[in-house]
Order: sequence, then structure tokens, then C-alpha cells
Amino acid sequence: MKKISCVLAAVIICMLTLDNSLSWGGETDILIKKLVEKKILSPSEANELLIEIQKEDRKQREEVQEIAIKTAKETSHEVTELPEWIKNTKIKGDLRLRYQYEDTDNDGNPTRDRYRIRLRAGIESGINDQFKVGFGLATGGDDPRSTNETLDNTFDSPDVRLDYAYAQYKPVKWLTAWGGKFKNPIWKTKDMLWDSDIRPEGIAATLKHEIGSAEIFFTPAFFILDEYKADKDDPYMFAFQLGSKFKFLDNMYFKIAGSYYDFEHIKGNSLDHSAETNTVDSEGNLAEEYESFALDAEYGIKFDGPVPFAALFGQYVNSDADREDEGYLAGLKLGLKKVKKLWDWQVKYNYRDLEKDAWLDTFPDSDFYGGATGVKGNEIEFKLGLAKHVTFGIDYYFDVESQDGGSNKEQDLLQADLVLKW
Repeated sequence: MKKISCVLAAVIICMLTLDNSLSWGGETDILIKKLVEKKILSPSEANELLIEIQKEDRKQREEVQEIAIKTAKETSHEVTELPEWIKNTKIKGDLRLRYQYEDTDNDGNPTRDRYRIRLRAGIESGINDQFKVGFGLATGGDDPRSTNETLDNTFDSPDVRLDYAYAQYKPVKWLTAWGGKFKNPIWKTKDMLWDSDIRPEGIAATLKHEIGSAEIFFTPAFFILDEYKADKDDPYMFAFQLGSKFKFLDNMYFKIAGSYYDFEHIKGNSLDHSAETNTVDSEGNLAEEYESFALDAEYGIKFDGPVPFAALFGQYVNSDADREDEGYLAGLKLGLKKVKKLWDWQVKYNYRDLEKDAWLDTFPDSDFYGGATGVKGNEIEFKLGLAKHVTFGIDYYFDVESQDGGSNKEQDLLQADLVLKW
């Protein structure tokens, strides 16, 4: 009878302790004490029963904890295990706020002050180990040499355009190819020939090979310049660049590249976005083919001290025009190679002289006298890091001279920029 009473008492206690309204602590102890007082359980039996209940409690708690940990791990795994295309996708862009002062002598126009903005945003996504796609949007109109938007016209909504859209193929480490509209793959030390906003359209590739401390690179490209509905030859160009970068003495490098540009169906055509400074025929069409050779070079050295880096750089171009067929640029930069964080700084200066038919007037830096040819002058730039990915810069073009109809015109242009990148 007593054995039956013990079993019955244990069953009652287990049922009660499984109830969420009863805790393991005080209520169970009180119940067992009452059973002992009524002599249903002896003190020793009560003690054994309490020990068993406590063991069962610990076991249940451990099981619940194991289940919770396992569930948390599985849930965490599911959250962090994103699709490959998402993990291989990068979003990047920048916002630039600019004040611009412009003064041109002898042009009949007053001094101009402009406040401008530029916004660029893009996505790059790796499809697999070999293919990548990218596209980006930018402010601005249909001018390929400018993504600026001037603040005017009573708060109107500025235009946003397709800045680039390309497919990239990289089957091996030493080869990268692009198709579509993409960043210019031609290496250049400055923008005398190519404005930095230009995104060529067509196909291109870059091949690289390392030999000791030197890197050799070759870039062939086919760029489409225009397409006509009428029965007329479409203008295009081939570009070929061969260059090398040499590193020596642990703190020096020398990089040099020669480029050949073969323009087709340029002579006798007129191209949009022209600065209208090249020589034209009686019908207003281009009078030269502009087959050109260009050379870029840069020598850099790192220092220990207040000026951590210095470099000399230059550009040269020569076309097949009958006259006024040469251009050159020479410059110096000090500070850091790239400004990335607080108090990083860089100063650059260059002087350039680009003759009238040395290069197509559709491509040069649009801030240097509107991207014209037949110009010469100075540019000095200063950039300072205000925080990580935040910079302030001043770009000053001064004593820039242009020959237009035999009369000298001189221009000064000052730009102050605040740039935020992500």
C-alpha cells in the first residue's frame, strides 16, 4: 500500500510540475513536505523523490537549451547564406557639390558664377567566376563630357541618364574584356586627350603579363563614334595601347605607354558634341582623318617625411594633319597617390599646349576652355581628405589661351568641390 502511495505521490508531483503555473522551486518543496506530514511519504523517500525531480528538471532544461541553440544556428545559417549573385554585387557612387567661377576675356560675356551638382550611382554584379555585368546612372544631359547639373531654372528636376552599361569577361587572370558602354580602358596620366567623364561604346580588352618587377600591358579597343540612318559610312575608331610599369629600389616606379588611334570615316563627317575648333571644309565637315600617336609616362617615388610621394608625368600626341598637329602636357604631383581619409592631401600642376588639329575636339577635358583644341595654359589642383571617403578640392585653370579667328582669348576657371563617395 505504501509503495502504491509513493508512486501515486510521484505521479501527482510530476503532473503538477509540468504545469506552467507551478515553478520547480517553492511549490514542489511545499507539496512534498505536506505528503511527509500526512505520512504518505517517509523523509528518506521524500528526499529521493526531490532529487529525482531536480535531475529531471535539469535534463528538461538542457534539452530545451539544445533545441534553442540548434534552432538559432539553423536560423542564422539561413539568414547569412545569401544567393551568390547578391554576395557578388557591389553598389557604389558619389555626390559632388561644386561652386564654379568662370571668366573669359574678350568674349563679350560677363563673369559667370555657377553652383552645380553631380550624382553618380552604379551596380556591379558577378554572374559567375568569369562574367560580370555593371550599369550606372548619372546626372547631366546628352553631353558625354559632363555629368554636371547646374542649379537654375526655379527648382526644375534635372536629367538623369545612363552613364555606363557593360558586360565583363575575365576567363584568366591576365585577360579582361568588356562590351557595351564602359569606363575608358586606355591608361592616361591626365585628361588632355580624354575627358574623365567619357564612357566609350564598343568592345575592348586588356592583357597583362608580369616579368619580374615589371608589368607589361596591351589594350586593343574598337569604339563606335556614330551611326547614320542614311547611306553614309559610319565613323569609328581602333585604339591600341602597349605599355609597361617598372618597379625598382622598393620606392620608385616608372610607367610608360604608347597609343595608336586609327580613325575611320572621320574626314568629311561632322560629329556631335564638338567644340568646333578643328579645321573644317566649306560644308562644315572635318577636314582631317586624325590618325594619331600618343605617349603617356609617369615617374613616381615614395618618401619618408611630410611629402610622402612625388611624381612627374606627361602626355604627347601627334596626328596626321597637315599642320598644327602636335600637343603636349607636363606636370608634377605631390602628397599621396590617392586621397582616402582625414588629412590625406595631394597637389597637382600641369601645363598643356594642344594644337588645333592634333586631336579630335570631341574628347579633351571639357573644363579646359570648353574642351577645345588650339589651346594652351595652366592647371593646378588641390585635394584634402575631410573624413573617410569625403574630400574637398580646388581646381584652378589659369592663363588659358585660345586662338579663335586670330584674336587671343584668355580664360580663368575656378572650381571648389565637396565630394562624398560610397
